[in-house]
Amino acid sequence: MSMSKILIVDDDIKFVNVLSEALLAYRQYEVLTACEPGDEISALAQGDIAIVIFDIDAGNVDGLSFLSFLSTEYPRIPSIVMTRNDHPRIKKIDRSVREGFVLSYMAKPSDLQVIGSTILEGLDRRDENDFASGVPVIGLLHLLESCQTTSCVNVRSNDGNQGCLVVENGTLLDAFCGDLNGAEAVSEMIQWPPLSFQPEVLNPEIPGIKTQRITAEMLEAILTASIPVAGSESAGHGEDSSVGVDFGRVVKLLIVDDSRMMRKVISKIFGDDESIEVVGEAENGKEALEMLPKVNPDVVTLDVQMPVMDGLTTLKHMMIQTPTPTVMLSAFTREGSRVTFDALRYGAVDFVAKPSNVGGQDLNEQAGDILRKVHQAAEVELGAVKFIRTASRQKTDENGEAAQPDKLVVMGAAEGGYGSLLKIIPSLVVDQPVSYLVMLYSAPEHVDSFVDYLNDCSQLPVKRVEHNSPIEAGICYIASGEEYCTVHEEPDNRLVQHVSPAPFASLRGSINMLMYSVAEAVKEQSVGIILSGQGGDGEEGLEEIMRVGGSGVVQDPSSCLYKDMANSALKSSPAARVIGDSEIALQLKNGQLF
Repeated sequence: MSMSKILIVDDDIKFVNVLSEALLAYRQYEVLTACEPGDEISALAQGDIAIVIFDIDAGNVDGLSFLSFLSTEYPRIPSIVMTRNDHPRIKKIDRSVREGFVLSYMAKPSDLQVIGSTILEGLDRRDENDFASGVPVIGLLHLLESCQTTSCVNVRSNDGNQGCLVVENGTLLDAFCGDLNGAEAVSEMIQWPPLSFQPEVLNPEIPGIKTQRITAEMLEAILTASIPVAGSESAGHGEDSSVGVDFGRVVKLLIVDDSRMMRKVISKIFGDDESIEVVGEAENGKEALEMLPKVNPDVVTLDVQMPVMDGLTTLKHMMIQTPTPTVMLSAFTREGSRVTFDALRYGAVDFVAKPSNVGGQDLNEQAGDILRKVHQAAEVELGAVKFIRTASRQKTDENGEAAQPDKLVVMGAAEGGYGSLLKIIPSLVVDQPVSYLVMLYSAPEHVDSFVDYLNDCSQLPVKRVEHNSPIEAGICYIASGEEYCTVHEEPDNRLVQHVSPAPFASLRGSINMLMYSVAEAVKEQSVGIILSGQGGDGEEGLEEIMRVGGSGVVQDPSSCLYKDMANSALKSSPAARVIGDSEIALQLKNGQLF
């Protein structure tokens, strides 16, 4: 198996050597370096570069021009942009560029484990082709400001849109696209998909080219109004809902495991990560509960099988006494297992298997996965961490005639979706003329297990979708993201589901397809809900449901373990209601979303 090639472009030899050594330790990367002017072009020409890491402030390369070159010539190679300067816009830059081919924007010195985790994420996204080529306009604006650029920047998106940004010393003076200019042009261009760009020298001979028609106040108002996920308070999820790393925060971690050796292994994983501090270790649940108020951790890793008090019992007590974001770290917490679903229902935010080299698994990759999940857990708002109580199933008349639904509620979920759905589906009631359709990105066999679990702890019946099966009121149907599921109206006005294998499952279009079909079948009688997940599937489908008069709901990103899908949906459908997952359940139950 060939190793992934990582290209580092930087004139800081010490940093290049340290980062190269760290990456080579993973034993799955071939590291190329470009420390002299022109080396980066030669390295790229060799081909097969998986990820580029470069310092936009380096002296051996014009960082902005190099980013422009990448956006034009190599838009399918993900990049990590670094800076040695403490730019005031760093958090906004990191949030705004991540949906394009730039994975992250990091300040130096940056933790090597964070860089490694970002590379692993980038390789996954590259394999699944789940990022757009180019840079979003809002990210480009922040980059131009941070680099103090003076330039006439021509931009072009893949769908043919063209425009121009006039910038002097990082200040946007004017903008042009089509017949629009000034603030109107910026408002239009911000809505464009990620694009390529080309900085050019300002031509003073063009009349009015350096006239300032856009003030800082105007630009800030445009960004706030147009991009709710960029951190505006009015979007309902605040400045700290970013998926970027908060470099000033140290996450306090409590490790709970009865094995001294395993506690040492887990602690060692976080040993080189300066953004995580192990504040305590406990060998059983009783000891952990006693330590919690003393060490006040931000995240807990919790084993399942322990003496004195096991992990699930501990989790229940934690969620009642001292709710804390918890990652189940056990040999038993694998996707699709009942123990995992129990843990998520009791309040855990995520799960991961213990490090093991059984079956030839890569220990470094497993360590990166654990690091990533702890960082993500630290970003989940405390209000989203709770023990989910379920009601017993209501008795229904099995011989009664199946009722037609008046409304269809369709939910799309991916990574982190198990926890969101466990907060919603068990709370739904049978006595409403509503059917619930769920598209969940998980392997079919794991969805089968999840359906069985939900059916046992929910009031309404939960079923796997079946081809050509009628849709009945008071039932929740769940499909795997590896399937295409669509809703069709029969001549007798019955609604049926069509199911087929997704021919391009890795491209993630199953949520959009289901939502499009629901919008066409029942129009304003539809409700679309986007939950936790990576990527942007569901963005267009939710927009279509709202276009035909249906209701659009997006899980509050602050309550999402993975925020990408929610953020993407809010960009295209800013009028959608932003609600936490537990509140979604309550409003569905009370009929407030219909």
